[in-house]
Amino acid sequence: MPRHSPLVSSVARLRRPYTGEPQWAVEPEVGAALTDLSPVELSHLLGHLPGPVPDRVRRIVLPDALDPVQQRFEAAVFDAASTLSRPVFWMIQPRPDQIRLSLMPDVAAELVQALYARVPGLISRPIGMHVFLSHGPATVVLAGVGSERWTALMDDFSVSASPSSPPALAPLLSSLLRRSCLFPLPPRVAAGELRWQDGPTTEWISAALAHPVTGLPLAQPLKLVSESPASGAFPRPLGARRT
Repeated sequence: MPRHSPLVSSVARLRRPYTGEPQWAVEPEVGAALTDLSPVELSHLLGHLPGPVPDRVRRIVLPDALDPVQQRFEAAVFDAASTLSRPVFWMIQPRPDQIRLSLMPDVAAELVQALYARVPGLISRPIGMHVFLSHGPATVVLAGVGSERWTALMDDFSVSASPSSPPALAPLLSSLLRRSCLFPLPPRVAAGELRWQDGPTTEWISAALAHPVTGLPLAQPLKLVSESPASGAFPRPLGARRT
């Protein structure tokens, strides 16, 4: 399958509302991944076969973390971001074994402080223009931060412990983090509710999170609450068939 074909472009457009990735960046990755699909898997992706889309197909289009340690680390990032009342991520690049986060200007210090408060023993490795954050085998990459900026962030850096979400929520919060660009501001989870401000309606988010290809890979047990929804500002998400 060519890496730049109508199918590749269509699948890339399917993923982009969740991750914020530009078309030119996501097409090569998706195109390479789609070459591994069998004819049956491709038929599921195209909606030509009944039943749920196989997990492997879903992970090729929008990878979710499978390792519990990675899930817990990403859940801590979700919790940390939810404490900020302004946009945090402008792009998310999900990988099976890690996640790359591109941050809005001037939010890195607040996010990192909130994250360190939730993940004791966090190890940072600035490499070139990225900072690799590790907790055991789990990795989160802050893209575009750079070593000089990171050193400045760490000057006079001190944190106090903050509570994290229950471990049982880690798989869900990890998956939500990988789809955070659906929300203009970081959503938060509390008291069995997923809440967000100044963004899509509950119907829009419900449809996006339930999408058979790019939606959440597990049951979504939370009540959806949109605070001050921007009605009509968002297109209907993603036109693939539903099950």
